[in-house]
Amino acid sequence: YPLAHVREIHLAGYTREVDEAGRPLLIDTHNRPVDRIVWDLFAHTVQRIGPTPTLIEWDADVPTWPELKAEADRAEAIMVAGQPHELYHARAR
Repeated sequence: YPLAHVREIHLAGYTREVDEAGRPLLIDTHNRPVDRIVWDLFAHTVQRIGPTPTLIEWDADVPTWPELKAEADRAEAIMVAGQPHELYHARAR
């Protein structure tokens, strides 16, 4: 996917299942915390395209406010890491 076209990133938890052949299958259920592998992909993407508006999705089994805020804070920390202060705030507008 051409990263230059990314305008918003959605992060969500998933449920692990297996398909009919027994292969791993990740179902985008939005009912668990964002997994480490998703955070790693997010960090890699942000390193390539810079801070980008990001939505953390929860559709079911919504956790407590402190847990929600911790995920939002983690996304923010990834976007801020390595970004000059002026560049980050200019892009955030």
